Formats: sequence, structure tokens, C-alpha cells
Amino acid sequence: MLEEFFLLEEEHQNFGRLAVLGLLSGIVGFMAAEILFPTQSDILSVIFAAVPMIFSLTKKFLDDEADGRPHIPEIEAYLSIFAGVTLAFFMLALHVSNAFEIQNAVLGPAGAAVSSAGFSAILSNNLMVFSAVFLLSMLIGSAGAFILTWNASVLGVFLAGIAESQPLKVLAYLPHSLFEMSGFIIGGIAGSLISAAVYRHHFDRETWLDYGRLLALGVICIFIGAFLETA
Repeated sequence: MLEEFFLLEEEHQNFGRLAVLGLLSGIVGFMAAEILFPTQSDILSVIFAAVPMIFSLTKKFLDDEADGRPHIPEIEAYLSIFAGVTLAFFMLALHVSNAFEIQNAVLGPAGAAVSSAGFSAILSNNLMVFSAVFLLSMLIGSAGAFILTWNASVLGVFLAGIAESQPLKVLAYLPHSLFEMSGFIIGGIAGSLISAAVYRHHFDRETWLDYGRLLALGVICIFIGAFLETA
């Protein structure tokens, strides 16, 4: 049922409803993982949350590649779903933080390094993540949904960890997190669009200049995010 709702709201560009669907998908995915595989709910909740949006996002990428520019609706749809899934994992982590061991393991060294890492180190790390997201999305088009839910789960768990001790400090992390995650999302969208372009044998110069500009936008977001994080 969720899959059909995702498809419907993406077609009508109802971004608020897409955020709500992302929230529901995250919660339902976690509940399914807890019921079926309680000892592995940290990673399986991410996979289950991604399943309802695989078809709709893949279709969106294919339609967008066929229609050409602009790509703003695609980015808005992706960000809306991401916001909803992030909120889901934020709420879940506030109540059952011990259920997200993998996310906490990823955040452990990163969280400790936040205060000491400089601009170059943070930028280098984020560009590596950006490149990985781009390549995975380009090689495996449907990976976009899994990348979205994984990044959303990590951000949600990270913000929940901060909120438990310093609720107001969450606001300080939102500006740079928004730019960083937007950069990763744009990288994933660019990779998926390139995958669709290769499938359709669209090798004209204008198409690839367009995707180059999209990638450049993603890199700019990464730069701004790193700057805000160390400012």
C-alpha cells in the first residue's frame, strides 16, 4: 500500500505528503524489523523502510531523465522523503536508542571528531561519501532508496543522541547537516539519472553538461556544509 501512495504523491508532487509517507515508512520498517528480526533491526529497519519507495523513485528517475531539465521536482521529492524518514529515526532513537547499534558505531568516531576536525578533513570525508553515493547510484539505480534511508537513519540517530542531553543544540547542527545531506542526495540523483541516460543511450553533449552541472551543485552543497560545520 505504501508503495502505491509514494507513486501517487510523487506524480502529483505533494511534497508534504511525501514527507509524511517517509515518516510512516521509517516507523513501519522499524516495526517490521523488530517483529521479524529483533536482533538485526538496526540495519533491517533501513532496508524495510526503503522497500516501499524503490519502484516510485526508480520510475521518477527514469521519467525525469526522459523529460530532461529542470531537476528541481526530483530533488524536492527526494528531500521531502528524506526529511520524513529522518524524523522517523529521530523519534525512534529517542525511545529505543539501543536498537541502532550500527548507526551509533558509525557515529562514534565521527561524533568524537566533530569538535577537533578541521575544514579540510571534514570536506575530504564528505567528498568521499559524496563520491560513493554517486557511484553506487550510477551502478545500481535502485540503490537510491537504500542510500536515502541509510543516511536518514544515521542523521536521525545522531540528532537524537544530541537531543537527549542538549535539546537546543540540535538546531546548531541542522544548517550544515542540511547542506551536506542535500549534497549527498543530489549526488545520488545525478548517479541515477546517468544510469538511466546510459540505459537509453542518451550520449548527447547537452545531456551530459546538464548532469555535470547537477554534480557541481552537489559538490557546492558539500563545500558549504563543511564551511558551516567548521565556522
